Amino acid sequence: MLRSVLLAATAAVIMSATPAMADNKSDCQKGVAMIKAELKKEHPEPVPETLRRALSDAQLEVEVEEQDWAECTNYVKAASALLGNSGR
Repeated sequence: MLRSVLLAATAAVIMSATPAMADNKSDCQKGVAMIKAELKKEHPEPVPETLRRALSDAQLEVEVEEQDWAECTNYVKAASALLGNSGR
């Protein structure tokens, strides 16, 4: 009986996390594309370097590490905040 309850609880947790992971993956991919597009534009001097670092860190989380979409979205959010604060 306890085994059945634990199995059901585990399945519920796994199934509830799947949509969030899909959203993070999509947000990450869109964010990486946004950062790449912004790097092609003119920005005041500290902004391009920070964007390059955010892009590098986001890609590292996705490609080299274990597809950590949440970490990737954190770097994308930081880049978006930087762009919002730079007058764009």
